[in-house]
Amino acid sequence: MEEEEKKGRELTNEEQKEMKYGFDLEEMTKTAGWGIVLDWLEQRAFHTWADPRETDNEKSWMWRELNAFHSADVSKQIIEDINKAINRAHYLKGVELGEIKEHQRMRI
Repeated sequence: MEEEEKKGRELTNEEQKEMKYGFDLEEMTKTAGWGIVLDWLEQRAFHTWADPRETDNEKSWMWRELNAFHSADVSKQIIEDINKAINRAHYLKGVELGEIKEHQRMRI
């Protein structure tokens, strides 16, 4: 009876690709190089701003500040997207194995 309850379902081709993608990203995060890239992204995401002393007028400073904001925002989004893809891969694996009921909330 317990065996039957744990029975998962076969994933669609798209879900299989999504799961592989997430596990590939997870494997990447275990490398020394990823630690360096993550540090760069976090530095850019949380410590980026335009120094008003480096510009000669407000318009120039505002343009630099806007670009710094977008750079920081993109860096945060890359980190979030990688984490979401990894979590989605674990969720799909759980569905496939029957460890997670279909439509159960995944951890984000």
